[in-house]
Amino acid sequence: MKQLTVITVTFNAEQTIAKTLQSVMSQTVFDTQIDYIVVDGGSKDRTMELVLPHASRLAKIFHESDHGIFDAMNKGAAIAKTPWVMFLNAGDEFLDHETVASLHLESEVPDHIIFGDCVRVYADGRTKLQKAQPFFNAKGCVPGIGICHQSMYIPTAWMNSHPYLWQQYPHCADFEQVYAFWQEGRRLQYLDRPLCLYAYGEGFSSNVRNIRQVFEENASITHMKHSWPYYKQKLRLWLSSLK
Repeated sequence: MKQLTVITVTFNAEQTIAKTLQSVMSQTVFDTQIDYIVVDGGSKDRTMELVLPHASRLAKIFHESDHGIFDAMNKGAAIAKTPWVMFLNAGDEFLDHETVASLHLESEVPDHIIFGDCVRVYADGRTKLQKAQPFFNAKGCVPGIGICHQSMYIPTAWMNSHPYLWQQYPHCADFEQVYAFWQEGRRLQYLDRPLCLYAYGEGFSSNVRNIRQVFEENASITHMKHSWPYYKQKLRLWLSSLK
């Protein structure tokens, strides 16, 4: 029985999609445990030329417009038929060929989220271990998710019972989902090791306006707007924008 659906979201990803496809399909348990779905947002470059030769090994390929990454992730999860689902987007990779096998998902009951650390891979080839700093351990601040979603394995039934609210939280819908599960008392299990290679760019997160938008969404999700930590962090963001 297949255990895991891996979903890769793409849009004009001709420079990065090949290594992600290779990473997923070279998992030692790919043929026995993994369904693979590619959700392309209507790429105009060579992305689909690189994806289509692998169609026979993929459970589904979407090639149509969407409303962004979280809408696309919902679309893939909605047709998943396995107990577990995870997202490995264009440019990202599993840590190694044994990553999925090492989780022994066939022995796990899908009644908790599994998460681990990740390795950031910079454009110049540098790497850096990024330890998970989950939001539920944060004190005295407005937290973000603190978990790399490429290292998170979610019960498919949970995912589809509370899909990403991309219209309300266009930047932090993954945090809103996991935060809601946690508030309901659902379990998150941490594995103290990296599970993925995360392509870390300088685009979205380097833009001050984007950082502010993420901060405001995080504050709304955690119901911390107008708290003292909220105003303190908001001041720090404003001061940093002056430098």
